[in-house]
Amino acid sequence: RQEVMFGYSDSAKDAGRLAACWAQYNSQEKMAKCAALHNIELTFFHGKGGTVGRGGNPSVYRAIMSHPPGTINGRFRVTEQGEMITQNFGANF
Repeated sequence: RQEVMFGYSDSAKDAGRLAACWAQYNSQEKMAKCAALHNIELTFFHGKGGTVGRGGNPSVYRAIMSHPPGTINGRFRVTEQGEMITQNFGANF
């Protein structure tokens, strides 16, 4: 088994959102093919930030569905970045 975390923040800042997303898409395809070739159970782990540039997305379903075919295979992990925990799950007083 292998878990691979994909990052958004630095790649989006360095290359721009479209180029970063395209590079991640291609990388996921290549890693999934390599893992399948070597019988490795692969799980992608995505850190989701608040802003779009940090991986945040108002529609998590669309973000998940945009992954390359054959790369999720029933295993997927998402985490909320620190600043989003209070916004999404904090108590309102």
